[in-house]
Amino acid sequence: VTLLRRSSETYARKQQLLQQTLYNSCSSSTGAINKWTSLAAEKDELHKQKNKKQKSQNVFQETIRWNSYASSADAAEVLEEEEKDWRIDNPFFDKARENAAGRRMQENLVGALSLEPREGEEVDETVFKNVDGRRIEDGRYAAFINRLQREGIIAENKILSDPVRTFAYGTDASFYRLNPRYVIKISSEDEIKRILPIALELGVPVTFRAAGTSLSGQAITDSVLLKLSHHGKNFRNYEIRNGGKEITVEPGLIGGEVNKLLARYKHINKLKDQYKIGPDPASIESCMIGGIVSNNSSGMCCGVAMNSYHTVKDLRLVFVDGTILDTSIPESVEAFKQSHAYLLKQVSELAEEVQSDPDLVALIKKKFAIKCTTGYSINALVDAPPSEPMEILKKLMIGSEGTLAFVSKVTFNTVPEFPDKASCFVLFPDIEMACEAAYRLRKQGKASAVELFDRASLKEFENDEKMLKLVKGLSDSGPDAASLLIECTGPDDDDLNERIKAVVDLLREEKYIGPREDISMEIGDFPFTKVADEYKCYWNARKGLIPIVGGARPNGTSMLIEDVACSVDNLGKMAKDLIYMFRRYGYDDAATFGHALEGNLHLVFSQGFRNTAEIERFDAMMQEMAYIVATKYKGSLKAEHGTGRNVAPFVEMEWGTKAYDIMWRLKAIFDPDNIVNPGVILNKDPEIHMKSLKQSPVADSTYDTANKCIECGFCESNCPSRDLSLTPRQRVTVYREISRLKAKESLTIPEQERLRQMTEAFDYMGNATCAADGMCQEKCPVKINTGELIKSLREREMSESANTLAMYAANNFGVVNAMVPPLLNTVDLAHGVLGSSVLETTSRLLNKISGNSIPVWNKYMPRGAKKLDTSDCVSGAEETDIRNSVVYIPSCVTRMMGPARGDSVTEPVHEKMISILKKANYNVIIPESIDSMCCGMMFDSRGNKPAANSKAYALEDMMKEVSMNGRIPVICDTSPCTQTIKNKLRDKMMGFSVYEPVEFVNHFCMDRLEFDKVKENVAIHIPCSSKKMGIESNFKKLAGMCAENVHESGIPCCGMAGDRGMRYEELTKSSLQHLDVPSGCKDGYSTSRTCEMSLSRQSDVNFRGLLYLIDEATRPKQKATGK
Repeated sequence: VTLLRRSSETYARKQQLLQQTLYNSCSSSTGAINKWTSLAAEKDELHKQKNKKQKSQNVFQETIRWNSYASSADAAEVLEEEEKDWRIDNPFFDKARENAAGRRMQENLVGALSLEPREGEEVDETVFKNVDGRRIEDGRYAAFINRLQREGIIAENKILSDPVRTFAYGTDASFYRLNPRYVIKISSEDEIKRILPIALELGVPVTFRAAGTSLSGQAITDSVLLKLSHHGKNFRNYEIRNGGKEITVEPGLIGGEVNKLLARYKHINKLKDQYKIGPDPASIESCMIGGIVSNNSSGMCCGVAMNSYHTVKDLRLVFVDGTILDTSIPESVEAFKQSHAYLLKQVSELAEEVQSDPDLVALIKKKFAIKCTTGYSINALVDAPPSEPMEILKKLMIGSEGTLAFVSKVTFNTVPEFPDKASCFVLFPDIEMACEAAYRLRKQGKASAVELFDRASLKEFENDEKMLKLVKGLSDSGPDAASLLIECTGPDDDDLNERIKAVVDLLREEKYIGPREDISMEIGDFPFTKVADEYKCYWNARKGLIPIVGGARPNGTSMLIEDVACSVDNLGKMAKDLIYMFRRYGYDDAATFGHALEGNLHLVFSQGFRNTAEIERFDAMMQEMAYIVATKYKGSLKAEHGTGRNVAPFVEMEWGTKAYDIMWRLKAIFDPDNIVNPGVILNKDPEIHMKSLKQSPVADSTYDTANKCIECGFCESNCPSRDLSLTPRQRVTVYREISRLKAKESLTIPEQERLRQMTEAFDYMGNATCAADGMCQEKCPVKINTGELIKSLREREMSESANTLAMYAANNFGVVNAMVPPLLNTVDLAHGVLGSSVLETTSRLLNKISGNSIPVWNKYMPRGAKKLDTSDCVSGAEETDIRNSVVYIPSCVTRMMGPARGDSVTEPVHEKMISILKKANYNVIIPESIDSMCCGMMFDSRGNKPAANSKAYALEDMMKEVSMNGRIPVICDTSPCTQTIKNKLRDKMMGFSVYEPVEFVNHFCMDRLEFDKVKENVAIHIPCSSKKMGIESNFKKLAGMCAENVHESGIPCCGMAGDRGMRYEELTKSSLQHLDVPSGCKDGYSTSRTCEMSLSRQSDVNFRGLLYLIDEATRPKQKATGK
């Protein structure tokens, strides 16, 4: 008893930990004492025989691990003084070394890594075999493509086979690389229906892909990839019914978009209750419905009860023979029963066989009581009677990762989205204590979500000043500390308060709460907060953990995310074992966190695949992790990320032979020829998880941050060129490959040709069509701005003569400023005389001849702006009362460009800005030298860095002088220019005095102006720069004060990128194909003149600056006062 009691003294603590380890392994206390005595003697002998130190230590370690593996994490503290080599006497390493068998790593043409074949297992490159790396062209692929084109199924421009785009689509969010032979952009269900029978006939394997955010290698292939996303408006239809309680969606919609559609439906129909789809994965703003359903996604709050399996009501499916089944249409169901009676009979017989085996039924129910996406959803075989094969079939499709059929439509039963929320962040001295609290919270059922964080995670939170301020004692966390982030939600405040009280009362019973055992704290020290900014801080910190690990990893390594689960009562023990395992194998950056209510852990760490030793370490770690999770704790090796290729070799280990055989029989029922997504979920190759490994070569660029890209794909939905050329993820990965090839000492002839083709193609797809707006950074978990990578390449490629010309223009910008308005008026005059079609055709020809240097004209191109009228303004602070003044910097764009021909307004933006400021009773200061000023953005986007910096720094010096070093606020009337000014400031403190127009009106004019709603319907487009500056909500708020109904454009970025969208008009056309302007809406507003031009052309509605609407809707308050 004395030895088992906790002691604050180090020696006693170590003695207790060791004895507790051994005590847990024995059937009686006598056995514990005997074993303790025996091993204590062994430890003494270890110190006496120094020449046998390493061997004795590992015997000691192995005795602990195998006799009482449940406490191996505690044993780590006892052994931390001893130097250990994880490879010695490690059966998992022995197996990994046996697997590697001294084989070297080999690299294929596209840079994927695998161990070389064993002797006698060399590949016959003349024989097709339906396994990764063996799908050679033996005539079947040529015949397949020929059939698709000859029968008019797929247009030639939708079939991609060039080295850039096949490489780009050979990447998903996993650490595998398989380059498709062909990528086919699919437009409709009918195309799938016609393609699959041809693929079946010719033996051509196909893989379906939506967003490509999968983490286990299930969205890639070296055969034919059928791509749904980045293809316009295809697969994006939806229908909401029953007051929002049901929604039918196609697979190309993003999960977050679906929730926004449901929110808009509630708002438009003025409904009381808000609904959302059940699954809420962390990638919900990027992953698509096709992947959510095919992977049976869940997330932080939905748990098991609200995952795809339990919330999908109906499916529309296309089977490999081309048959369509819609489970929501009785006629379709009856037709399928007639045509596929034998298939349904097999399903019924299999369900009957499973249900007649009590042990198997018990195993299935136990496995699916927690999160589990390892293997197929065979709970379908026990959740419905054998007499209902259609219901079984429907459930089997969920989580099948595209290996049984294609999902073309899904109907969800939605779940309530409660408006009232509160969160608290509670520290515990030990992760097992935190997990025990989570277990009790699960049984209580009052918390909506509980997230667990280990000590490595808390260390990262300590670098966040907001977290340090909100979480008492965070900086005092001990070496084993952990925490729980607890959220409660409710339909109203009373219900929420009742839930909070129940949770607090339960946690008040905890013996230890606080960062360490010797720091006594209470649950009251970690209060719930209903303040959105505070609880969002907690959840943003949670979302930021993955990028922290990804961003800190060494160049050349990949970030891996494993995803495991066990019953919640075992979570603490399993978490300790996994943390100890990572320490032993030297994964020093590993972080362990996850959804504690569901017993779900995410394991994030970096891994290189550069040599055999790294492969052996990875294999040994995977083998041990599989043992800990699947064998020891009877858990799930994949809780919510899907099996893919990553754990396909371990499915039998987790499920046992009987259930594993059932899964193979299911695959044979639906896809006997192994045509759809072969090798995923089930794979007979025990080494498939170590083959086709993706390299992370260093990109040859001054923008080193790009090398931190984890290729997750979160950025893609924000990219204006995603439907046209490449996405940010693809730009980074393709440029890495170009850098890899350039860095090789000697290239084979195929590599030389491939490098040439990729370099030439990247010039347009990667460089020319990149808007470089940085919206990718807004969704990137590692905060990579791919636009900066591209601008660095443009700067490198910029010729000396081009830089000289740019600098000349910068030095003489006053002349440029004076020349542009008359030039625009001349073009507008030609428009009036010649008409739109002649001018547009001529400009398009000149654009082609000039290599995209001359913009393509359209009827919404602006006239020249009227000259800036400063008659009612002053030029310096000394001429006015600075306490009631503002420095106004009209951008060069608004100084040069006025409204377009046909617009109902004729005044330039700067006239409206001055009008608003005067109504608000401000003294307006406009610098005398304004005509020669520019923020430098027009030079920067082209890669003319010297000219860009020259203008930016000159503007900064002038602003500091006129504003008295920022004492007077500075306003610029164009959002992109404002952002550029702030980004280019050398004196970052000056940035606090610079305001975008919406931001300024919201902060400084609300108590000086009266607003009236002067429009019935308006459309707004919030520029990407405004979103990046965080003023999106203010933009919507001001528009709502001026109009009855405000419709957002739904466009992350219009793709205009200064004048790039005029020179590459396909860029803006591609981005704006999703523009949402309701019929009958006649007015559109933004805060970027160039964006407004492209928006007007696409919608045929005049878009103009929001300042026009604000000026029309406002009047001075009778007593305007200073603020």
